[in-house]
Amino acid sequence: MSTLAAIEQYMSIYGTLVLTTLGIIGNILSILIFLSPRYRRQSSHFYLLCLALSDLCFLIINLFEDTFRNHNQVYKSHINFLDRSSSLICIFVQYARNVTRSLSSWIIVSFTIERLLVVFHPLKRAIICRRKIARFVVCILFSLSFVSNINVPFHYGIITQENSTRNDSICDIIPEHRQIYMRFAIATMTTVYLVPMCIIGLVNMLICCKLWRKSLLMENNETNIIPKERHRVFSRRHLSHITEFLSCLHISRRSSTSSSVTKQSIHGRTSSFNQYQSIGPVKNGYLSDDENRSQPLRPNSLSSLSVNYTINPKHSVTSIKTYIQSRTHRVTATLLLVSFSFLVLNTPYCVVWIANYAQSFRNDTLRSIKEITELFMLTNFCINFLLYCVSGKVFRGELICLLRCRWRELYDRNETERMARRRSRPRNEIQLNEPKLKTRSLSINPNDQLNRPSVSSIYTSRVPST
Repeated sequence: MSTLAAIEQYMSIYGTLVLTTLGIIGNILSILIFLSPRYRRQSSHFYLLCLALSDLCFLIINLFEDTFRNHNQVYKSHINFLDRSSSLICIFVQYARNVTRSLSSWIIVSFTIERLLVVFHPLKRAIICRRKIARFVVCILFSLSFVSNINVPFHYGIITQENSTRNDSICDIIPEHRQIYMRFAIATMTTVYLVPMCIIGLVNMLICCKLWRKSLLMENNETNIIPKERHRVFSRRHLSHITEFLSCLHISRRSSTSSSVTKQSIHGRTSSFNQYQSIGPVKNGYLSDDENRSQPLRPNSLSSLSVNYTINPKHSVTSIKTYIQSRTHRVTATLLLVSFSFLVLNTPYCVVWIANYAQSFRNDTLRSIKEITELFMLTNFCINFLLYCVSGKVFRGELICLLRCRWRELYDRNETERMARRRSRPRNEIQLNEPKLKTRSLSINPNDQLNRPSVSSIYTSRVPST
């Protein structure tokens, strides 16, 4: 046995076993997270849920078919349950393997095209990213995958291996139909790998070009807006300092007038009559409307104007817009990583498979290289969970809840919304409650004026009647 054949044999056993086990665990965790209420709103998460289900089915089938078969060939462990089953089970498993492999490829194509439409038409995102459309697309893809592999029941079956002393059976292609199957195999390679890879590569290139142009425009806008924003901030700070100074003057003047009123109330009716003449006509304990209309603008009115200027609803609108844009960018980054991994990991397998097909699968070296490149193809079904953890902060938080067995927080819709509000509460309160604190410190509430004692009430309460 050559060195390359030995490496291929052991990698096909242990490498496949490790990748398949990790992939099954990762896809199960992905399914549990994507079933939570927080991921039931966007269509992209539905695509990722279906992709995890399809990858999980493919990995389980690959574990029973290739991994156990290779282990049995080397160690004679007799764990190849599929090879010792009936022809009906063999056909069903091979049919499911081909359908799930095709479905996984075209699901990636679907959400990549959807992300292209979202990037080019962001205002129509609510119309494009609907789960109803995603369900319809997945149903169509499943139907097409089911129909396109209709040849599998006629080409697969349980056959007995040649030159075998133990009469070992294997679930493989029937020898009489091998030449016809190779024509279907090249069609399957084209529809499952080559065409999706071309579409994904083209669409990803368009998405990256569009995002790069947007980033350049945003940088140019920021360079133009920064001087204006600095001028606005400086003017706002200057106005706030002026209003604070005027409010302090008003408070000091009010305190001085109140102290003078208390002193004058002790002297008797004469001082109160003089005070009445100095203040003006009083009606029901307050200044008359004519006098209020003739008075100039007071510092408290300026402070109220400044406060109304600081409480700008545009701040909340811009914060919501930035939150939506950041969430869209995070989802776009995750989907781009999944599609790029599909391209990178499946390209070596496709190239080597086409080279083997050109040699009619008779070159042993190319066959050994093809077995090694199958590990890269298998990695494509296992790596998505790692990509979700790397690119998704929310996904990592949900994974922590899942590993800590906090099921109520993960699957209860009310509990999920409450935890999301509590996590985002400090930042929102800092942004939205600071103007309210300023209003309480600067503005003068009209209700406070009603509760303040007037000049006549102070006089009547402190001077006894004669």
